[in-house]
Formats: sequence, C-alpha cells, structure tokens
Amino acid sequence: MLFIQAKTKCASTTFLTFARHSAQREEIIMTLSDSFIQSLLERIDSPDIIGVGIVGSYARGQESKYSDVDLDIYVSKLPENKYDRYTLRYLDEKLVSLKYTLLADERSALTNPRRAIWAVPGLRGMKILLDKDGTMSNLQKTAQDFNWSTLQPAADEFAAEEVMGCAEEVHKILNGLARGHESTVLYATWGLVKNLLEAVAVQKGLMIISENRYFDLIQDSVGRDSKWTRAFRAAWGLDTNTSQYQSRGTAALTLYCLTAAIFDDLIPEKHREVVNKTLQLIKEASYL
Repeated sequence: MLFIQAKTKCASTTFLTFARHSAQREEIIMTLSDSFIQSLLERIDSPDIIGVGIVGSYARGQESKYSDVDLDIYVSKLPENKYDRYTLRYLDEKLVSLKYTLLADERSALTNPRRAIWAVPGLRGMKILLDKDGTMSNLQKTAQDFNWSTLQPAADEFAAEEVMGCAEEVHKILNGLARGHESTVLYATWGLVKNLLEAVAVQKGLMIISENRYFDLIQDSVGRDSKWTRAFRAAWGLDTNTSQYQSRGTAALTLYCLTAAIFDDLIPEKHREVVNKTLQLIKEASYL
C-alpha cells in the first residue's frame, strides 16, 4: 500500500490529496502510486474543473486486479461533446472511468430519492484528490449530514408509481405466455423485475454503497427466505429450475402480486383501479 502525498503540483494548482474531516487530515490509503495520481490529474485538469474525487472500490479499499479507477470530476461546465461526459481510458495499464458532473446536478441528486440512494453513499465514501476552493469538502459534508426521512414521502410515491406502471409489463407477460412467445415474456419480465427492484430499493431508502451489492441489499431488506425473494430469484433465472421462459414469466407475475401487497398502503386511489384489475387479471389467468 502507498500513501498519496499531501500535496502535488499540477498545472499551477495545489492538489490536496487528503480528505478533511473536522479540520483533521485523513490519509487516503490505496494501491495507486503518487505518480499515477499526479499523471491522471495533469491529464484532466482544466479551468472548468472544480474538484475531483475517487469513488468505487479504490475509495473503499476493496479493489482487485480487475477493478477500474472511478473518477468523479465536478465541473462548472460540461464537455461540449456528450460522449466525453462519461468515458473510459487506460492509464498505466489501469482502466479509468471519467465521469463529468455539474456541481449543481450532484446537489440536486440529494433531493431526489431515486438518485439519492446512489449519490449519498458515493459522496460519503469519496476520497477527494482535488478541491480548488473547498467546494468538494462542503459537498461531502452535506452528504454526511443527509437525512433520508425528508425524502420518504417522495420515495413512497415513486414505489406506488412503479407498481402501477408495471401493470403494462404484466399484460405483456400474460400475452406472451398465452401465445407461447418467448421473447415477449423475457423482455417484459426483465422490465418488470428491474423496475420492482428499484421500487423496493428506493422506498426502503437503501444506501447502495456499491452496485455490486445492489441485489444483495434488496434481498436482505425484504428477507432472504421471503416469498418475494424467492419469486425474484425465479423470475431473474437465478435458480436452476427456472431456466425456461414460462417459469420465469410466471415467477414475475408472482413478484408483481407480492410487491403490490407490500406497497398496498402506499398506492393512491388514482392508481388503485389499474393495480387491482391487473391483480385480478393474473388471478383469472390462473397464475395465482
């Protein structure tokens, strides 16, 4: 392990490579050399950059030989070419992910439950490499002080909307099963499961510290031995006896019913007819 030195000079800018917490300096310990960090900062520095932080596995100290180096680059103006706003590059045999973000947009993410479950843990664990005017430290402190309770009503509303919206996927699955059409069932199952997983993650305010833990955190929050988790695993094809599209589609319908039951108290009257008729349709098709 190497310690990144306290200061490096790059393009006439002083780069602080220590995160500040309560006026104390905390050393960043990562398997990245000083020269690698300095070369990286030299390559990306521009007048539009406000600050740079490392997130992901290197920030958590969980990197492996296959890990990429995730850089969040906060700017006052995004690159003109939209494809340059997120890109991948190799530097010294390491894959580097470069994501450019407007500071105002990141602050906005902390007010949106769908985005906050990702943004808050990311900012909390970020290792600051460059902070030109203290803005990065202030942003990180805002994430540290974040209180989920203020977003819970919006999270509840989002979950209810997702249950209602997935009624369309239920209809597609039922149609595909009735016609024996594999592609229809699989595509609708993919959409339904993906959306219901996000509904659960957002409604429960799960802090996704790593995308690698996304499925684990959701299953743990509902219960590993619950009917919901068993239905999810079957619909996603994680169990050996659910490789056929018919069994996956059926499991997705079950997952919809169980998710609707979990969020029953959150579903507003304006969505009640759609949800109830969808549940009735599943029952009439003998999938309940």
